[in-house]
Amino acid sequence: SWDAKFLKVLDCLTGLIKWTRTGGDNEFDNQFEVIKSPSKKLSNRLEAQHLFLQGLRSLLQFVPSHVNGRVEEVVNCLLEVTCDAPFEIVHTSERALQNLVCGTDPDTCFQCLVPFLNDTDVDLSTKSNPPILLSTLRTLRHLIDRISPKTLENNFHSLLLPLFLTTLRHKSVDMRKATIFILVEVYFVLGDGMNMDNFTESQQRLIDVYITKHPKKQAMGDQTLDGVPISLQSKGISA
Repeated sequence: SWDAKFLKVLDCLTGLIKWTRTGGDNEFDNQFEVIKSPSKKLSNRLEAQHLFLQGLRSLLQFVPSHVNGRVEEVVNCLLEVTCDAPFEIVHTSERALQNLVCGTDPDTCFQCLVPFLNDTDVDLSTKSNPPILLSTLRTLRHLIDRISPKTLENNFHSLLLPLFLTTLRHKSVDMRKATIFILVEVYFVLGDGMNMDNFTESQQRLIDVYITKHPKKQAMGDQTLDGVPISLQSKGISA
């Protein structure tokens, strides 16, 4: 049963993923050779890393409840492997993280993400994304409506908002978009508690565009007045 084998499989996969991060390609080629995918054009080391990540993702997708107690270790492994990694590695890691946060205790997952949100120096002078931060933001998006509203409220203005106000000014479109997607999810949990006054008028309009497109908003019905979103009416903005 998985009760007996899960931790052994988890340890094996996380260990192999960490192993593929420690050596150079030449060193790895002398020890290991994998069946390469012509479309990916990855080195042997990265092909193996991608394979192990897919295995870990399957574990988190089908038996996530068994990872409780090891969430922090898995979060760290999956986020750290995205640093300076190619698309295939980042994409698979983010999907695995999504499986993790959707299948385990949400408040525990949030606390495991906090260090990656806290200890980040965002350079607004470059278009390159800070290592790990983008994947952390993309993961947080899937967690917002699962953590308790009290946890979100307690951390939004003190921890999250200062970071978001910075990432919304980042030159990277991906960084700004990831932040907007999170703020949309926050809106559906906190409502007016998010306080749109914190954002510029253009940021407010962009947030409202994505709120309007969100399936939750469509299920609630159209809440505009004379073509202007309700959240902007208090600003005196007219059509």
